[in-house]
Amino acid sequence: MVVQYGKSGAEKDLINLVQKEGFSIESLTEIDFILKNIKEQYEEKKPIIYDQIKLEIDGLKINIETAENTLELQKSQVRKDIEIETENLKKEIEELQSISFEIKHLLNYFSSKLRLRSSIKKLNHLETDVEIEINKRLEGSQSSLESLKRQLNYLENNTDNEVKSRLSDLVSQLSKLKEIKKSNEYKGALGELAVIKNLCELSDNYYLFNDLYLELSDYIRFKGSSLKSAQIDHLVVGPTGVYVIETKNWSKNYTQAVFNDGSYTPFDQIQRSGYLVYRYLNNNKYGSTLQRIYYNLAEDEVKVKSIIAVVGSKIPFGKNRYIKVLSYNAVNLYIKKGNPILTAETVDEIANKLSLKC
Repeated sequence: MVVQYGKSGAEKDLINLVQKEGFSIESLTEIDFILKNIKEQYEEKKPIIYDQIKLEIDGLKINIETAENTLELQKSQVRKDIEIETENLKKEIEELQSISFEIKHLLNYFSSKLRLRSSIKKLNHLETDVEIEINKRLEGSQSSLESLKRQLNYLENNTDNEVKSRLSDLVSQLSKLKEIKKSNEYKGALGELAVIKNLCELSDNYYLFNDLYLELSDYIRFKGSSLKSAQIDHLVVGPTGVYVIETKNWSKNYTQAVFNDGSYTPFDQIQRSGYLVYRYLNNNKYGSTLQRIYYNLAEDEVKVKSIIAVVGSKIPFGKNRYIKVLSYNAVNLYIKKGNPILTAETVDEIANKLSLKC
């Protein structure tokens, strides 16, 4: 089996994303396990919540019936109270009407007239608006009854929504994980892991570097722009050469959008990373005069081959003989079938140099 350094960069990015959402994972495969576990918890708790709601509905019906009976008794009592108040008001009015005007009791006379007017007004109200007065006095009880009825109506007509609400933590977690599985980060991680699995079938005289970051000591020019560093999905070193591999797990629509735009395609990306690896491994070729002389005498130029490993939708053919576009499951076969061009010593030397960057 291939000697491997590093993990998938896309998987690491995905793990960080998932951890920010509150889930503790160390690998992509754990997402499905957590998702399954949460689904099982939800399905297990759902009938329990349904039963709880059913009991609450039954309890509300009993409370409503009790509240209605209590309200009727209260209405009867209030009606009696109003009748008594009405009779008392009539007696009070008669007494007040009997008070005659006397100059020496002038203040008492005017006070009695004000009370008389107020009592007559109150009597008229009690005699003509009995139901309004009863409802006013029982406003609190009626409000409580209506609240019970609203609760009952909601639970009876929104049982499914209420179950989800009471299991909102689990529903939220399910939603987050489902969105993550639809994300580009998830697709990218799946793609890289598929390529890594395929490359792991190479023999142990090959080295595989995942998520490799390389940086030159100075900026260089490449196709009219500056270049100093590159983040490489996978780099393979073995007897058949050095291979820079970029994985693409894109949907058909996204692939079309990228190539219709044409401003920066996977071919541009891998050309830059491939050339940077070439410069990194052949630094003496561009070094001092002595380094260049040694390099030319040694004839130890390391050539770099570029591969776009396609997991998702096919990528349009690129007219570049230095870049190979392959299905992800054909990459290791392509590498193994290459002609041996590097000695075991050179392979180890390159691998040792790259391992310092891991």
